[in-house]
Formats: sequence, structure tokens, C-alpha cells
Amino acid sequence: MDNIFKSIINQLKPIKPMPRSRMKTCSISGKKFKADKVNFYHSSTSTDGLHPYHKSFDNFRRVTGASVDQCRNLVNLINS
Repeated sequence: MDNIFKSIINQLKPIKPMPRSRMKTCSISGKKFKADKVNFYHSSTSTDGLHPYHKSFDNFRRVTGASVDQCRNLVNLINS
């Protein structure tokens, strides 16, 4: 009997909206990504603890040996 009342009360409670995920803008591409360790590397010097570049853009920059400015220019050319 108690379970029936509890289930009815639970159905009458308003559903709480899920909190929005925190977003971070990649400083190379200018695009926003979810601010977590899946998308950004850890950085002990930044205020939020995450590196300013998205992992894929940072990996591209490292592999090609290009500078951040060169990568930004390439992204701008692709997007225009």
C-alpha cells in the first residue's frame, strides 16, 4: 500500500530539467565544445584546468609542426 502512494506522489512531482553542460571555445577553431577531458587536455596553468585547444586541433598542430597562427589561418580558409 505504501508503494502505491509513493509511486503516485513521485508521478506528481515536477521533473527537474537537466543542467546544461559547460562549454568551452577552442582558441584555434573558435568552435564550442563540451568542457571535459574528452575534448580538451588537462592544463595546470589555466583557470578551468583545461588546455585552450580542442584535442583534435592540438594533435593536428603537433603532428604537422605548424604554429597556432598557421592552424587558425587554415581553419579560417576552410570555413570561408
